[in-house]
Amino acid sequence: MSNLIDEIIKGRKTFFIAPDKTLFPQTYLEEYLTSGYECYFIDTDIFLPIEVKVDIILSVFKDSILFFNIDAPLPGTSWSHLIKGMQDKYPNALFGVLYAKRQSTTERQTLERQYLYTIGVQCGCIQLEYQKKNNFTLIKQVLYANQAMGRRKNVRAVCSSNCSIQFNSETSGVIQSRLSDISISHFSIVLPEGKLQLADYEKVPDIAFTIHGLRFRSDAVLYMTRQTESGQLFVFAFQTKAGQSGLDPVNKQLLIPKIYEIMVDNCSELLNKLFASATRKRDTSEHIQDLQSLD
Repeated sequence: MSNLIDEIIKGRKTFFIAPDKTLFPQTYLEEYLTSGYECYFIDTDIFLPIEVKVDIILSVFKDSILFFNIDAPLPGTSWSHLIKGMQDKYPNALFGVLYAKRQSTTERQTLERQYLYTIGVQCGCIQLEYQKKNNFTLIKQVLYANQAMGRRKNVRAVCSSNCSIQFNSETSGVIQSRLSDISISHFSIVLPEGKLQLADYEKVPDIAFTIHGLRFRSDAVLYMTRQTESGQLFVFAFQTKAGQSGLDPVNKQLLIPKIYEIMVDNCSELLNKLFASATRKRDTSEHIQDLQSLD
C-alpha cells in the first residue's frame, strides 16, 4: 500500500449510507469539517449490494462510524435484516441509524427498541426533522456524542499535483513546492535537504497558494521540521494579517470547500476502485454459475 493511501485512510471517518439529501444535504459535511469531523456519503446502486460496500469500507477504514438511512429503498431485503447481519458480523463496529420523523410516538419507540436493544447498534437511532436546517445541529450533536472527531482537531487533506505554494525566503530565495497536505490551520511541504533555511517559528509572509484552482495569499509560521524518506518535511501554521493563529475569515471560507473537495476525491477514488473490482468479481462469479447451470 502506497504512502498516499496510508495517509488517506488515517483518522476517524463517518459514512452516511444511503442518506436522504432532502433532509441532510452534502453541504453540511463541509461545515462539519471545520469542527474536525470527516464525513462522507455512500449511495446505493444496482451494481453492488450495500452490504458488500460496508464490508469494503470497514476493511479499509477500520476506524470508522456508519449511519444507515433506514427510509431508503432497499430491494430484496430490509434494513433491519441487513443491519442485524452486519452487526453480527462486526460486533465491535460503530453503527447508527437515521430516519425521517414519524408521526406516531409508538412507531418511534418501536424503531428505537428494535435497533438499539434488539439489534444493538451503538451510535444511536436518530430521528431527523422535516426542516433540514434543524438537522444540521442535530447530526453535529450526534457526531460529538459518538466521538467522531478522532484524535485530530483539524482534518487534513492529502494533496495532489493540483495544490502548490510559492513564497520568497530571504535566506533561500524563491521557493516553489507541491503541498503535501493542508487543513484550515496547517499545511506541509517536502523539500530536498538544505533547500530551505528557516528558524523555528519564523514567519513567512505573503505565501501564494493554488488549491484546485483556488488562489489566495496568507502568512504562515514554521511549526516544525522533520526528516523523511522523501526529504525534509516543513509544517507551517497559518497566521492572519493581524498576527493571530489561523486563516483570515475570507480565505478560510474559500478554502473549506476545496479541502472537502480534495478529501472526497481521495476517498471516492479509493472506494470506487474497490467497488468496481468487487462488482467485476461478482459479475464473473454469477456468469460462471449461469454457465454451470446450463451443464
